[in-house]
Amino acid sequence: MSRDTKGKIRKCLVAMWSYVMASARGNLNSRTSGSVFTVQAINSCGDPGPCRDGLNSERFQAKTRFKVHGPLSRGLTRPDLANAFSRDGSRDALAEVRVQSGCPDECRSVSNSTLDNPSQDASQQNRILSAVRGRLRQVASSLQAAVRFRRFSRRGATAPDWFVDKSHQEDSGDVVEDLRDGCWGYRVVFDPASPNYYKWLMVVSLAVLYNVVFVLGRAVFWELNISTPGLWWTLDSVCDIIYILDTLVHAHEGYLEQGLLVTDPRKLRAHYRQSKSWKTDVFSVLPTDLAYFWWWPFDCQNKVPCSVIVRLNRLFKLPRLWEWFERTETDTNYPNVFRICKVVLAILVLIHWNACLYFAISYAIGFGTDNWVYNLDGAKNSTLARQYIYSFYWSTLTLTTIGETPVPENDAEYLFVVADFLAGVLIFATIVGNIGSMISNMNVARVDFQNRMDGVKQYMAFRKVGRELEARVIRWFAYTWQESGALDEERVLSALPDKLKAEIAIMVHLDTLKKVRIFQDCEPGLLEALVLKLKLQVFSPGDYICRKGDVGKEMYIVKRGRLQVVTDNGSAVLATLGAGSVFGEVSVLDIAGNRTGNRRTANVRSLGYSDLFCLAKDDLLVALSDYPEN
Repeated sequence: MSRDTKGKIRKCLVAMWSYVMASARGNLNSRTSGSVFTVQAINSCGDPGPCRDGLNSERFQAKTRFKVHGPLSRGLTRPDLANAFSRDGSRDALAEVRVQSGCPDECRSVSNSTLDNPSQDASQQNRILSAVRGRLRQVASSLQAAVRFRRFSRRGATAPDWFVDKSHQEDSGDVVEDLRDGCWGYRVVFDPASPNYYKWLMVVSLAVLYNVVFVLGRAVFWELNISTPGLWWTLDSVCDIIYILDTLVHAHEGYLEQGLLVTDPRKLRAHYRQSKSWKTDVFSVLPTDLAYFWWWPFDCQNKVPCSVIVRLNRLFKLPRLWEWFERTETDTNYPNVFRICKVVLAILVLIHWNACLYFAISYAIGFGTDNWVYNLDGAKNSTLARQYIYSFYWSTLTLTTIGETPVPENDAEYLFVVADFLAGVLIFATIVGNIGSMISNMNVARVDFQNRMDGVKQYMAFRKVGRELEARVIRWFAYTWQESGALDEERVLSALPDKLKAEIAIMVHLDTLKKVRIFQDCEPGLLEALVLKLKLQVFSPGDYICRKGDVGKEMYIVKRGRLQVVTDNGSAVLATLGAGSVFGEVSVLDIAGNRTGNRRTANVRSLGYSDLFCLAKDDLLVALSDYPEN
C-alpha cells in the first residue's frame, strides 16, 4: 500500500477520533459538525493507490475492522441518547462512544521495501480501503444524529419520561417532523391538521369578517367611507393580499386518502379543481376594484351606494370563515360557549345588514318624505353615529318581531317590512331554539347528576334509612361532583378504540401511576392492558377498604387521599399510605412463600375521602396470560 493511501486513511481515522472526543467534551457545534468529520469528508478521502504487499494488506484489513460500542452499533436514535442523558444526568454521556482501531500502528510496521513492491494486487487494496470507508460512514451518520439531538436538546426540550415511553413507544412529534420535512420543502404542501394552518385560517377569517361588515356598511353610509380613505385603502389591500395567498394555500392543501396525507402536487391540484372551493376562491379575488378608475370610491357625498359596493365579491370567501368556526368548535374545550358566541355573531351580522338595507331604502325613497324613512333633518340626525344607531335599532325591532316601529306608508315600505317580519320569524325562531338547546346542553351533566341524587334520596326516604347514613351518602355525592363533575368515564370514552383509551388513561393518571414501581418493568402491551382494567373507586372517611382475613379479589393503587393500616380493633395506626401506594397485591399475586393464600393480611381504612384504582384479580390474570414472561 502506498504512503499516500496510508496517510489518507490515517487522516480519516484521526478526524473521526477528534470528532468523538469533541462530542464527549461537549464542545460540538455546528462548525465542528460541518468541517471535522462528516460523511462527505469521508467520501473525499480519496481513491486507493497501488497496493504492494498482499500479506501486509490482509493484516492491515484485519486490524482496521474497528468496533463501535454502544448505540452506534445499530445507529443512534433519539430514545437511545435520551436514555443515556437521563442515566448520567448530563450530555457528557456521549463520552461512552468509543472507537477502537489499530490502523496507525500496523501501518507503521509495514517496511519501506514492502511498500515499494509493485506486485501487490490493486483490487485487494480497493477492498481494504472500501471496508474502512464504509465503517467510517456508519460512524459519521450516527454521530451526525447525535449532533442533531444535541441541537434539539438545547432548544429546551425535556427528556422523555420512562412511563410515557413505555406506553407510547413512537413519539408523535417525530411523525409530525417527518411530515414537515417531506411536505414543506421543494414540494409545498400544507397539512390542514397542523397548528400553523389553523392560525392561517384564523387570519383569513379576520379578513373575511372585515369584508362582511364594512363592504356593505361603507357602501351605504357614505360618511364612513370618505372619513378615512387612507385607512380603508390600506385595509382593503391587506385583505386582498391575504385572499390571494389563501388561494395559493388552498390549492396546495393536503387531503386524506385512505387515512394518509396526499402530498403529490398533481393530485392536490386536480383535487382542488374538482372541489367547489376553487370557484369561490377565484370569484373572491376577481379585480373588481378596477372599477375605481371610472368610479372613484371616496367621492360619494350623499350618494348611495358608494363604489366600494363592487367589492361584494369578497364575500365569496365566507366558506373559509365557516371552516374556521368548525375547526375551533372541534378543538376548543368549551364547544357550547363557542357555539353561543357564533350564534350571537350571526345575529349581529344579520341585524347590521338589515340596518344597511333600511338606510339604503330610505335614501331611495327620500330622507324625511314620510314618518317611516330616516329623517336627516337636524344636527343630531345628520351625524354618522346617529344614522347607524337608529338604523340598527330599527333593524333589531323588526327582525325580532317586537314591532313598535313607524307604520309604512307606501308599497315599497310595506314589502320591505313584510320581508323583514318573515325573515325574523323563520331565522330568529331557529336561532333562539338553538341557543336554548345549547344552554341546556351546558347543564346536562349537572341535571343528570341531580336526577341521580334525587333518586337516591327518594329511595332512602322510602326505605327509612338513618339520618347519619343519609348524610354520608349526600356528602359522597357532593364530593364526587366537586372532584370529577360526576362524569361516567366509561360511557364518555366508550366510542374510542382501546389504544386511545389507554393513552388517555395513562396521561390522566400519569402522576399517580409513575409512583407505582411494579409498572416499571412491564412491557408496553401489558401496561396498556392493565391501565384499561383499572376502575376508580371513591371511599368516604372511615370506610374500610379491606379487613384482615377477608378474601382478596382485587389490589388497590392510591390515587388521592390518605389511608391508615390499623390493628384489628382500629385503635392503633400501624402505617399511613399516600398517593402511589399499592396494597392488596399479596392476596392477588401468586407470591412464593405466601402462607395466607388469598386472604387479606391487614386492615386498611380511609382517613378522609380517598380515590383508589382497583385492579381485579381476574383481570390481572387475563392480562398476565397474554404476557407470561412478565
